[in-house]
Amino acid sequence: MTRLRLFRLRLAASAALLLLVSGVVRLLWYPGAYFAIFGTGKLLLILAAVNLVVGPGLSAFVYKHGKKGLKTDLRLLAGVEMIAVVLAVSLIYVRQPYFTVFAVDRFEAVSWREVDAAQIGFAELHKRPGHEPRLVYAELPNDPQEFDRLMDETIFEGMKDIDRRPEFWRPYSSGIPVVKAAAKPLADLLAEDDSRAARLARWLTRHGGRSVDFICLPLRGKSRDATMILHADIGFPVAVVDVDPW
Repeated sequence: MTRLRLFRLRLAASAALLLLVSGVVRLLWYPGAYFAIFGTGKLLLILAAVNLVVGPGLSAFVYKHGKKGLKTDLRLLAGVEMIAVVLAVSLIYVRQPYFTVFAVDRFEAVSWREVDAAQIGFAELHKRPGHEPRLVYAELPNDPQEFDRLMDETIFEGMKDIDRRPEFWRPYSSGIPVVKAAAKPLADLLAEDDSRAARLARWLTRHGGRSVDFICLPLRGKSRDATMILHADIGFPVAVVDVDPW
């Protein structure tokens, strides 16, 4: 075994592990544009840099044929690498979008850890449909006193807004009229002569239909926002496009 051969073997092992982790994260935990708007790619790049330094880099650095305690050193570095992977994957997992909540005039991508699950009053809201976030409608109080209390809590007391307070959550279907009223025609974004309009036009070409068939709303993520496209008639989302909705 030479130092170069060890480096290549450790590099191949680290690359295979990173590819597996990236596939799970990209396809299962952060589908579609959620990967971009949560800034998950940056976390994976940091993980890759740490692993390449700790794994192939330091392993090749400490390697010396016949060195006493070499196996212990290599096992220790492999352990450190695995710990880094586990910690990073755990962080990425708990940040994943579990709910997509409509509140007032936009959608919010919300992770499970951001809400008190005990306050979720509808059984169907506890589970996601496959790997996509669960659609939720956050309803403003109809009673004026309750509405004023909510405003005081969020503005003056620093409490969370309704998008992260499950006591205000309802099944998405119950809020479709409100969602449709808050949305704007997709044609409004297509009318703007910029790269955003061009990307939306390409999406429309790939998926067929006319611009009048769709409406849109902002979707707020952790790193940046995206555009949620909905069917104009039924009010359900059909896609999330990674373009600035504002």
